[in-house]
Amino acid sequence: MANYEHYKLFCTIVECQSISKAAEKLYVSQPAISLAIKQLEISLDVKLFFRTQRGVTLTMEGKLLYEYVKQGINIINAGEEKLKELNALEAGEISVGASDMTLRFFLLPFIEKFHTDFPSLKIKISNAPTPATLQHLKEGVIDFGVISEPFDKDNANFKFKPVKEVRDILVAGEKFKYLAEFGLNVKDLSKHPFIMLERGASTRVYIENYLKENNINIKPDIELGTSDLIIEFIKRGMGIGFILEDFVTDELKNETLYKINLTPELKPRQFYIVTHAKLPLASAAKKLLEFNNVDISDIVYEITF
Repeated sequence: MANYEHYKLFCTIVECQSISKAAEKLYVSQPAISLAIKQLEISLDVKLFFRTQRGVTLTMEGKLLYEYVKQGINIINAGEEKLKELNALEAGEISVGASDMTLRFFLLPFIEKFHTDFPSLKIKISNAPTPATLQHLKEGVIDFGVISEPFDKDNANFKFKPVKEVRDILVAGEKFKYLAEFGLNVKDLSKHPFIMLERGASTRVYIENYLKENNINIKPDIELGTSDLIIEFIKRGMGIGFILEDFVTDELKNETLYKINLTPELKPRQFYIVTHAKLPLASAAKKLLEFNNVDISDIVYEITF
């Protein structure tokens, strides 16, 4: 059975038009090359070369084989070069899944610097809430995701690593500023117009779990698709609502929003890097995670033999 090395020798002889010159180029003895070609001819049951005073000439069968083998070797060489480029971060694409929140307050600064250092790499962001990000990762659409609690940490399809602690707070605009002055017990939350994210977002689930723990059953007066919209509606006096504290740092400083001290307080939660438990991570994606100073040794699938 012919092997790849035999075909490489075959192509080199054709290009050099001489077995001795091919031997010099490959740093292989001439008898070894002659034996390899003899084995190739036996395995294919054809004569590949005619010997001449000037060297060797392809037979008709040899010419036919060369056209196909040369293309195959070129494709293999191109594949090897592409792998080298990927490993050297000179080409390729990274696909990341993240919500508005995890993208803005964890991933975006690293992506910005990474893109500056490795401009040839394409970065594709799948912007979606935590449940959709996990589904994209399961289907192989993304290389890794950045998600927020809550989610099922016992899911065997994934590996999780906490990377940042965040806190949700209750805020009000000028109309409900008095609540920030006196504070609010969670049991009195239903007395005021309440704004929440739409169902499906991890933040919505997190707030609902908090309310259930405190035996509160409340339906929001307004449901919105993004945290940015919630902020705008609160500023306009449409109600009060929970928002990630990092989202409203400037608003709290310039007093266009006010933090309401809530009893009991929500506990902080975590952002997580999530990877597939049974699929290896591409070199470029690994590099991006390492760029974030994330120790990925315990969340990267390693192939073992």
